[in-house]
Amino acid sequence: MSSILPAPYMAPLCLAAYDSQAYGPLFAVSDEGSAGQIVLEAAYSSAKAQALGPLDPLCLGVALDGERMTSAGEVPIGPEEYDALNAVAAGKLMCTTNVGVRVNTRLEQQLPEFRVTAASASDQAWVDSVVAAFAPFLKTPNGLPRPLVVRLSVEQGQDPSVLTAVMERLEAARKEGKIGPANLHRFAALIVFENEITGEDQLSAIEAALEAAARAGLKEVAVDAELREASRRRLGVQSLLNILDTAQLQRLLTAAQKARVRLSYRYQLDVESAARTIWTGLHTARVNGFSAGKYGLFPLTLEEQATAIELITRWTAGWTAIPAFYIDTPLVTATEVYDVSRCEEAAKVWLKMARGCGAKIALFDSPDRVTPRRLVRQSDAKDDPGVLTVDAIERIAAYANEIGVSVLWSGGISSRQAYELARRRLFGIFSTSSTAHKIAVTAQFERDPRMAAENEPTEFGVRRIHALVQGGFLSARLGESDPQLAQSIQNKAGALLDAEQDAARSAVELAGLNADLVQGWRRLHGAGAGSYASAVTGPPEPVPADSVRVFRGRKQPALGRPSLLGQLATVFMPLTGQMQRLYGLTAYLPAVPPANPNSALPDEVALVFYRTKNAYHEAKRCVGGRAYGAMHELVFDMAASKSDFPELFRGALEFDKPYHLFNRSVDWQTGCARLYLGARLPEVKPEAFTAHIAGIATALQRSPGELDAAIFCAAADWLVWWEHSPKPIERDFGFQPVASAAFSSTARMLRMPPSLTRPYAGLSLEEKGDFVNFQFART
Repeated sequence: MSSILPAPYMAPLCLAAYDSQAYGPLFAVSDEGSAGQIVLEAAYSSAKAQALGPLDPLCLGVALDGERMTSAGEVPIGPEEYDALNAVAAGKLMCTTNVGVRVNTRLEQQLPEFRVTAASASDQAWVDSVVAAFAPFLKTPNGLPRPLVVRLSVEQGQDPSVLTAVMERLEAARKEGKIGPANLHRFAALIVFENEITGEDQLSAIEAALEAAARAGLKEVAVDAELREASRRRLGVQSLLNILDTAQLQRLLTAAQKARVRLSYRYQLDVESAARTIWTGLHTARVNGFSAGKYGLFPLTLEEQATAIELITRWTAGWTAIPAFYIDTPLVTATEVYDVSRCEEAAKVWLKMARGCGAKIALFDSPDRVTPRRLVRQSDAKDDPGVLTVDAIERIAAYANEIGVSVLWSGGISSRQAYELARRRLFGIFSTSSTAHKIAVTAQFERDPRMAAENEPTEFGVRRIHALVQGGFLSARLGESDPQLAQSIQNKAGALLDAEQDAARSAVELAGLNADLVQGWRRLHGAGAGSYASAVTGPPEPVPADSVRVFRGRKQPALGRPSLLGQLATVFMPLTGQMQRLYGLTAYLPAVPPANPNSALPDEVALVFYRTKNAYHEAKRCVGGRAYGAMHELVFDMAASKSDFPELFRGALEFDKPYHLFNRSVDWQTGCARLYLGARLPEVKPEAFTAHIAGIATALQRSPGELDAAIFCAAADWLVWWEHSPKPIERDFGFQPVASAAFSSTARMLRMPPSLTRPYAGLSLEEKGDFVNFQFART
């Protein structure tokens, strides 16, 4: 038995480094350890291993997934399973595990609640009791007010318009200094129903409360009622779904948006503590040498999941922590609820959130055992329990690839589905049930009251499904270079699928397919799998397209140009790289245009990329980050300067608002970056100026050519435009009809020493204008 303590630490294989475009989808089989040797032997007897051996486990592309499957569903593994799995697979296969489908959640202490009546506004004792609730948060040990929300409870059947008079009285107390600033000390309405919400009267009452809250100046209405059966059977679900079904919740969220009021559940989860319980499981997997750890986020809302993913990604840097999206579970956001019928739409919303929080690999699965579902839906099958068609999965995977997320797919995938998914060249496929047969319940699960049999992978089952995954990939990948071999692989894979119920015939068909697969792998890798060439040491660090501060700087009025260049070159620019890299800076591309009499043009522009948006905000919680922010005043008039995250361009633009053209995640420290800074021609009206720019942006979105990223910002009188490509290109920006170029340049790459404590004189900025792409090690 291994110790629960992390000694000795085993350096894991990094699943994130697996190249599925060269070696096909990662193939994973789940087991608690008893079938580990079977999976290992099947993997190393595969056609890929024969053709390309000896193979590193990262090229072999087979993972042993540690899993305990009970009648309650997938549950975490423990010391015995870690021992059994490592004894077989350590250093030979990638090992993964899911540390929990469900988050170990705790409720935060309930917010103060005060019943409101028609007499409350004139009841001084009532007002004093509300004021008293704020007192500890107003007079704190350091003298700085702490935020607090107090809920004003309107009873069922009561006219919610009483809130207006009450709020007028409480705002008067705020003016007297008894309650803190409105941005810290806030009020919300609360409506509680004694029974389950089932009827129109209850929904109408909530809508009336939303409207009354808006009239009273409140920004939030919380609701509570008897739990729904769906919640009781699952020990709680996501937020308001505990008391409302998806149709009811969507109706009320729509009403809340109309009223510009946030609708919330009475009880709030302690998300940061939940994230820490996830981390303990992931850290256990890491110190046991596993290649990755998957983690579920049920029953968190989208916004709560974002907080957890951001923290976990930061805490597990240098390893592979994989958040899970569950296709059989509604996705709840602050403004929308996506039921299972809208899974494809929900998946894209969730992926964008996860990537923005730093995730680069995700798991899609269907673990709910109350209403069992499967990943793949047969579009022509009646009452099929699947959720997504293969075409929908392909569209989701394409979107995920665009924004920089690799997806592992799981959930009752059959042999035929595994083959079809592999033809789509997905990143990874978990297929256990199709590799397994039924065995008697073993001692490990004998106390489970609802388990009649166990699933145990067989060697032939693993070899068969692995061959089909290889066959799907190679038949698609070789389609152009060797169509005859690709067609032969496709035919033989079809024959193996058709022989599924005939063991003897299946063995014959598998041997025939494997012979073609060996040829296919040698044909593919004889031509070279390709590699990524980086301009800097270390792996590339693509970040979400909107995780960048677009800075338009105006110098301090008293600062002459020589002083401006000197301060930027010796203090501000080096400090940005050396300081902010500690807080998640991944790329820094500042530019100083040549001296120009046009005062409308900014004095400096910069793209400042962070690992995630939240990394930028988190930096401000640290002394170093705040010091960096204060350093801007050394050079820039911050009241006149602007810095924003860009939004995706959707056809129309607003003045002085930055946009990005593509969702693709890109590493701007590598490749080629080009800049255009221009002033509007006097004879061109501002509306025509922006219309021309919007036209160019729209055309590039439709046909980007060699560009993989572009960011721009247009004011009434000027434009700044950045674009990125993997390799240098020559392309006319196309702004001549509406603008005169003040500065146009390709970024020069300049290495920056990383240490703040080592002597560094700074850089030299060109008087004629300079655009620099700083090269530094990312943390």
